[in-house]
Amino acid sequence: MDKLLTDPRNIRARLAAHGFAFSKRLGQNFLADSRVPDIMASFFDPGQAVLEIGPGFGALTAALCEVCGAVVAVEKDKRLLPLLKENLADCQNLTVIEGDALRLDLPSLMPQGLRPAVCANLPYSVTTPILTALLESGTFDPIIVMVQREVALRLTACPGTPEYGAMTVFTAMSAQCSVLFDVPPESFIPRPAVTSSVVRLDSLTFDVGMQTLVPTALRLSRAAFAQRRKTLGNALSAGLALPRESVTERLKAAGFDPGARGETISPEGYLSLARFFTP
Repeated sequence: MDKLLTDPRNIRARLAAHGFAFSKRLGQNFLADSRVPDIMASFFDPGQAVLEIGPGFGALTAALCEVCGAVVAVEKDKRLLPLLKENLADCQNLTVIEGDALRLDLPSLMPQGLRPAVCANLPYSVTTPILTALLESGTFDPIIVMVQREVALRLTACPGTPEYGAMTVFTAMSAQCSVLFDVPPESFIPRPAVTSSVVRLDSLTFDVGMQTLVPTALRLSRAAFAQRRKTLGNALSAGLALPRESVTERLKAAGFDPGARGETISPEGYLSLARFFTP
């Protein structure tokens, strides 16, 4: 990767030459530490086609192009397209697409014959919906993304902790998630107010019987966390529009205390509980 792509003086000069101003609404923070894109790209190989969402100035894009068979970069901000064209002129295996990743059919963008994966520095404002879309597609493996550290903590939280929630359960139903390393604010231009983390999500495969329980387990967890202060019995009764007595009977039959809180139930627990709430 050309280290000029992470050199702060070069970044500012090139942006100024194009009359570019950072957009807070789009959550734009460009990498200014050459080690980060090189490390993130090192997890991939020539047999993979990698989707990048929000290439920005192109530092991570360039690193990915050096090691991957193909790179598809989706950029929402059309002002960056001329910069990307200049910065990545030597990347022959790159396709840049202007568009909103939340409105595109992302799997359809990937070339045939290569294993689809994701690597991106996700805009903070749309991290959760993008991650949800990527995981729900069941297409990309692995997914390696940079997110706010507080999001990384939610993705990998343990039951009973403040960070544990519906997103934790959803992630655990889809992938094995781990935090690879942290990235401090000084690694970006402009500097964000928070530390970032790079996380890796590897797809999980359930047997057919277990997979049929996943939608119900997710529905149960969303109902439980929608009213965290309520007991599990009351939260599920309200969230699922079921009589309290029916919910109590099912919880007891599954071996769960109706007076417990939803945050104490593990992802495996929600899958077990789903057997008693699946028609």
